[in-house]
Amino acid sequence: MTELFAILALALLAAGYWHIRRQSEFAYHWLKRYCRQQDLQLLTLYRYRYRWRQGRLLAQFKFEFSHDGLQRDEGDLWLHGLRVVDVSLPVLRER
Repeated sequence: MTELFAILALALLAAGYWHIRRQSEFAYHWLKRYCRQQDLQLLTLYRYRYRWRQGRLLAQFKFEFSHDGLQRDEGDLWLHGLRVVDVSLPVLRER
């Protein structure tokens, strides 16, 4: 019986890790396409935290981008599973 619980725990850990990696890959590809459409250069992306909002577990990603090749700005991407909830960018300076 103990072995069964150990196998079940291992399977749950593997599924959780797989979901986190899948969400990170989705965020990267979605942001790369979004930045290309907005004429921005995506520099970095990292998972910042999880937060409960309106009964849902949301993952917040922070990303750095450049709009002119010199300045670095930071934005936020909120995901619920593999669905984009919100993207926020700072007010950009004029070129």
